[in-house]
Amino acid sequence: MRFLKILFPLFATLLVSCKDPNKGTEAPPVVLPQIYIDVADSAEIVSKENYLDADIRIDGKGVYDNFEGKTGIRGRGNTSWSFPKKPYKLKLETNEPLFGLAPYKTWILLSEYLDGSMLYNSVPYKTAEMLGIPYTNTIIPVEVTINGLYRGLYAFTEHKQVAPNRIDLGENGLLLELDKNYDEKWQFKSDKYDLPVMVKYPEGNDISPEIFENIKNDFEKLEALIYDDSFPNNDYLKHFDDVSFVNYLIVYLLTANAEINHPKSVYINKLAGGKYRMGIIWDFDWAYGYSKSGNVSHYDLRTVSSPLFWQYVPSSGTLFFSRILEDPHIQKLLKQRWEWFKSKKYELLLEHVNHYKKIVELAFEKDHAIWGNRGSTGYLDQDLENALNWLDARVEYIDTYLSSM
Repeated sequence: MRFLKILFPLFATLLVSCKDPNKGTEAPPVVLPQIYIDVADSAEIVSKENYLDADIRIDGKGVYDNFEGKTGIRGRGNTSWSFPKKPYKLKLETNEPLFGLAPYKTWILLSEYLDGSMLYNSVPYKTAEMLGIPYTNTIIPVEVTINGLYRGLYAFTEHKQVAPNRIDLGENGLLLELDKNYDEKWQFKSDKYDLPVMVKYPEGNDISPEIFENIKNDFEKLEALIYDDSFPNNDYLKHFDDVSFVNYLIVYLLTANAEINHPKSVYINKLAGGKYRMGIIWDFDWAYGYSKSGNVSHYDLRTVSSPLFWQYVPSSGTLFFSRILEDPHIQKLLKQRWEWFKSKKYELLLEHVNHYKKIVELAFEKDHAIWGNRGSTGYLDQDLENALNWLDARVEYIDTYLSSM
């Protein structure tokens, strides 16, 4: 079992930091920082629109800097906001370098609800980092207490914000989100594939009808090239970055993240005068074969051969992104990049997942006591083994899938 092969060499990481062979830097020690939030008048957080005033205190456990200050707090998310364990958005009074990250006011607490092992975010963000996908979020497991009530394990991360040291697009950059929730001020359904395109940056007040029309027309020029009968033997790659697409696909293939099909939480960025690039990566709640309607938990081996793109009920995301994958150049590049990742980075990724498990373990039972197992076996060692076995089987599936192209 892969679990046993990886477990013993990593016992030394339990109490002290270790060298991360991928980055050449110290991997974080196995500690869980504590975040305490006291809302004014002990009010409950019931809105995604209105911030409540609160005091925040962070105990970095001797590894990260402690912090005390004022914050606003509100709910966030779409489907995730409907779950019992809620995700939150924080807005501090001043820019602060929480957990050693670049100083900003806005931060996110992901609730880690759907996967009871709470391991699922350990894979995509590390994979994206290894592949060099720009603006990849940092995931830091923390424990959260609100109004004196312990709320369990959360993932602390950066807000999806266009700014230096976050999504750094420079002057006149562009960030689009493809999402069927379709809930932004400036948005359009694209001409050829009916993609739900929302303009995340520039932000609403900085967009005029003329700027919006230029954004729409420019994106639809790319879309038309991909749709056209001359594809891929036209100039679409003068406008679309092939490497970013291949890297993005590897993350989504490995995790079987079906959100690309709807599409939901699919981001595309563009520097001024540059090409469209895939990224950031975001939202892996429904990855690893998870199906609420089919009552299938994450890491069920029956799902490892699930195609990334839907075959029977294709949606706009399915049609658009699978069309790009028809290009023989993209297929060749994807095979090459996958072989590099598999041979150079995959084992390091699994070591990272094992290390992440040791951090989760510090809050595993306490979190389950409040929110239940949520698809977990109730034993984190077994959950880890299931996750690692699923990933190994998924790698084999991807090998077969790519060889069939």
